[in-house]
Amino acid sequence: MLSGCVFLAMLQSVSLLPIAWLVRRAFDSAIPHRDVHGLVLLGLSILLLTAVGAFLTLITRFSALGATKRAIAAIRRDLATHCYALPYAYHDTANGSELHTLLVQDTQLLDVMLNALISSMLPSLVLVGGLIAIMAILNWRLLALLALIAPVLYLVNRRLGSAVELYVKRNRESFARYSSGVQFMLRRVDLTRYQSAEGLETRRQHENIETLRVDSGRMAWLHTAYGQAHTSTVMLAGVLILVLGGIEVATGRLSLGSLMSFYVATLFLNSSLQQFFTSMPQVIEGRQALTALSSFALEDASALYAGTERTTFSGLVELDSVSFNYGRAPVLEEVSLRLKPGSVTAILGSNGAGKTTVARLILGLYRPQSGRILADGIDYDRLDIAWLRRYIAFAPQDPILFAGTIWENVTYGLLAQDCEEHASRACQAALVDEFVRLLPRGYQTAIDDNGSVISGGQRQKIAIARALARQPRLLILDEPTNHLDRDSATTLLERLDSLPGRPAVLVITQDLKFARTLPDRYLLRRGELIRIHSGETAALGDGAGTFCESGVIG
Repeated sequence: MLSGCVFLAMLQSVSLLPIAWLVRRAFDSAIPHRDVHGLVLLGLSILLLTAVGAFLTLITRFSALGATKRAIAAIRRDLATHCYALPYAYHDTANGSELHTLLVQDTQLLDVMLNALISSMLPSLVLVGGLIAIMAILNWRLLALLALIAPVLYLVNRRLGSAVELYVKRNRESFARYSSGVQFMLRRVDLTRYQSAEGLETRRQHENIETLRVDSGRMAWLHTAYGQAHTSTVMLAGVLILVLGGIEVATGRLSLGSLMSFYVATLFLNSSLQQFFTSMPQVIEGRQALTALSSFALEDASALYAGTERTTFSGLVELDSVSFNYGRAPVLEEVSLRLKPGSVTAILGSNGAGKTTVARLILGLYRPQSGRILADGIDYDRLDIAWLRRYIAFAPQDPILFAGTIWENVTYGLLAQDCEEHASRACQAALVDEFVRLLPRGYQTAIDDNGSVISGGQRQKIAIARALARQPRLLILDEPTNHLDRDSATTLLERLDSLPGRPAVLVITQDLKFARTLPDRYLLRRGELIRIHSGETAALGDGAGTFCESGVIG
């Protein structure tokens, strides 16, 4: 398609050659001989060739848009795939607002750049080459005179181009700060109000807006100055051609028709060069965006596990002498754990002990530095982890909801044919029915990203229902009593028996009173996982039923 655009641009330049010849014929023959009929025919011919050129321009534009839009769509698909392929550890530290700007604004700038390159600059270069060839045929002496502007164009491009590049970079940074600030403002309205920080946050947003106004204004002015400087330089050449060529006509060394045909070619050349240089700032912007996108695309997205084996997972997971650390900080040391199908297991520990890390290791989001993880006796290294993860459901302690209805949140990720039955059964087991039936719009009640129109416990129930709707073989509940009372959490575990193929359950908790109701309990402390036998949890309590780090197992 790109080759087709070049070919069409070449046809455009070829179509201009007859126009220059027809103009010369008009001034050298038709007008001096007062041939009105011939002059009309010449005018109609010029009009027809101009229409053909315009048609070829539209076809070139259409073809170029097809090429660029396909390319940008492919790039965006690749970036989205790459984003999901990046390890969980990358997203732990990445700035979400900057990633949003990168994937949205920078791909748009790249789109504009590609469009300018293929639709404007590339055809312009081909046309310039064709026009120079035509002008050499018409009058090589005037073309040599025109070549004198080349050094001037080079200097203008060098001086203004560096300034444009500088302010494009500043504007990009200002826009990223503004975008990040807007996202913070929209997502953290409650935090701002709770902290009485409306004045502080408003001033911060105003500063970002003012900086963006100044930088974008300077960049836009430089865009205009850049284009005007090149246009004025080329127009100066046109004036020189008109004056010096007129002198040659007056002295009889050049016919009027030859001068006019050369001048018409100069006007076409001016138009092509103006189109080329006007697109240059867009290319500078796109080049910086491309640099940022390339850097992101080169982030190591190699899979933590490269296995391809798929198994009908029963819920049996084993951690065999697993050690894990974040950098140099050890979190787990020689941890072994066996989760059997249908079992209910609790892991207790203080904040930062590594309980959630165990869950992420089981989900295949992290890879241990040593030891093995197995599912149904098969090493994770042999398994297709994305496939295995379909059978493992995780309900985090901070429920993740999105703007939509309650039903859309519950059924997210489900296949259409399984949606109704599985989601309804999961909502009953997770106690969602208890509060949804009291809402005027029921499951069609709209909630925002934070689920602020419902309570924390209701958010937790929706998240658990979404996990159960997938009919998992293993369910991981991270601090379920953070938002649910103990009776609700206990009822939830009892209702799991009503589900077809009752899943194994791993409960991560600091709540000792709740943990005492569970059959299998482990304590995670200083990187070690220790089994708690009956009667041993009493020494760990602080009197309020929560975990106490200083407790010692007897």
